[in-house]
Amino acid sequence: MPRLMRWVLSFGWIVGLVVFAPAPGHADWINLSGAETSPNIAEITVLDDRVRIALEVYVDDISKVPELLPQDWLEENATAPEPLHARMRTFSEEKFQVVADGSERLTAELRLSEPRLRKDRASPFAGMINPVTRQKTPEPPGDKRVLYVELDYLFDGKPETISVIPPTDADDRGLLAIGFIAYHKSVPVIDFRYLTGPVTLKLDWDDPWYSVFDNPNLKRHHRWPMLSFLYIEPREVRHEIVVRLRDLEDWVNLDRGARRSVEPDGREEIKQKANHFFRSRNQVEIDGVEVVPRSVKSEFLDLSMTGVQVIDDEREIDPTTAVLGISLSYPVDHLPRTASTKWDLFSDRIQRLPATSIDPAGPFPSEVSITDPVHTWTNHLLRYEDPRVAAVPVSGDRTLRLPMLSLGLGVLAFGAGLFAVRTQGRRRKTAGIIAVVAIFGAALSKDEGQLTLANPVSGLPNQTEASDPMLAVLANANAAFLEVDDLQLTAELSKFVHPDATGSVAAELERAIKIKIAGGTTARVETIKDLSVSEILPLANGSGFSGLVEWTARARGQHWGHTHLRDIAYRARADLIEQDGMWWLSGLTVLEMDITQ
Repeated sequence: MPRLMRWVLSFGWIVGLVVFAPAPGHADWINLSGAETSPNIAEITVLDDRVRIALEVYVDDISKVPELLPQDWLEENATAPEPLHARMRTFSEEKFQVVADGSERLTAELRLSEPRLRKDRASPFAGMINPVTRQKTPEPPGDKRVLYVELDYLFDGKPETISVIPPTDADDRGLLAIGFIAYHKSVPVIDFRYLTGPVTLKLDWDDPWYSVFDNPNLKRHHRWPMLSFLYIEPREVRHEIVVRLRDLEDWVNLDRGARRSVEPDGREEIKQKANHFFRSRNQVEIDGVEVVPRSVKSEFLDLSMTGVQVIDDEREIDPTTAVLGISLSYPVDHLPRTASTKWDLFSDRIQRLPATSIDPAGPFPSEVSITDPVHTWTNHLLRYEDPRVAAVPVSGDRTLRLPMLSLGLGVLAFGAGLFAVRTQGRRRKTAGIIAVVAIFGAALSKDEGQLTLANPVSGLPNQTEASDPMLAVLANANAAFLEVDDLQLTAELSKFVHPDATGSVAAELERAIKIKIAGGTTARVETIKDLSVSEILPLANGSGFSGLVEWTARARGQHWGHTHLRDIAYRARADLIEQDGMWWLSGLTVLEMDITQ
């Protein structure tokens, strides 16, 4: 079709495209099908009276569906263009078929046809090897030009099923490589998959959440209306619940009336009612003792293929798809032996649900049901070491340790001996005994009652000598900020932060260690590597040094069943002061934080 190709090439405004995709958070689930990068894309939506299909036809495939060319272009370039209704009848019967209740073939109406650039759905995992198929995940076409088409297939009533039959050639092979996603109203029925043959969607008009394809391989990842996650962390057990708003209304009167959406000014009241309700439900036991949550928080969530995002903008939320995440916190002072939940929220629709426990070794999926409602985690971590704050001693060659008790006894022995030489009789004997006992006492107590002083001739540490205490101080900071109780955090910081600088140093440490990431969670630093100290200078007041510190940290954040990992490169100016034979962090200024994946 030479005219068609000239028309395609005449897209003068389509010169090139550079795609900048936002860096995704690592999550527990990854879609490696690559369907969202297929050359051709179909977004299929079942509405109350029609099936709407939005097609992106790859520039090299337009010649295979000439029926979809814009009418105005045909009228200008074709000698005798076929009428639109005839082209749509041909397309509906021979190319892209939509059938209601297995027998009623619907005819498409062309709503829009125009050249565009394909929507940016570039998979963050494109080019990766699928661990199941061992095949490379496809990448999107380099040429971003598409013919964008919107079609409506109208129907009467509410059919029980809708079948979609993609285009095939004369040999009944797929005419186009199509990646597709399907919605019933606003509810996504599947994640992106390839449309390789006929598919049938069973429709639940009362609750589109439960509309499903008859092919069990075609389903969405976030298909459960409720989820339970039990996090076991060094200073906190946290029970997180993800629940659909529509299901929550089975137990809680949210007083929404006939409102069709959740407005921003009504969210807080819904969250407060949810917090109050869940505070006393789904009993939690830690080491066999029933506990109550120290705090309960909730957020409206947006579930997508790339993870979970907290909805913090002013959009109105569709109650059909609205999801709440509720987080209940139970502080602990050490990793427990056992933790369990007893789930007590079931309904006619919800007879079972996934229940996952996540400890430092990773997630352990399970489920609870109406007949087996208890979910238990048991500590099987054999090599786990509980992170604790420890004082950072100054190395021996940088200190003078004066055995004050031994020196005192030595002085006593000298004085008693001198007195014995200058006196006579019983007093000489008594003084001699005292001198001998003091000498033995001084010898035995040389390691007791020592006074540690900075060595005045030790000078500034070199880079290696400065790195060891700096690394230990940062490790202490990571352990301290595991605390969820503010008073306990202050107590832990007091073990290595100098009292004169507690406020300013604590604020900088919090900024550096508690990283806000996607999903509304806070990532905390787990490991530190590649630490170096340079530009070492003496402190203006006190014994110690100031240095330019650079290091890389791995931070982990876990929320709503997803794990987010970040590598963070730091540059900071830090001051360490020597006092009582220990290193104390007396100053910190974070100069740069570069967060990467």
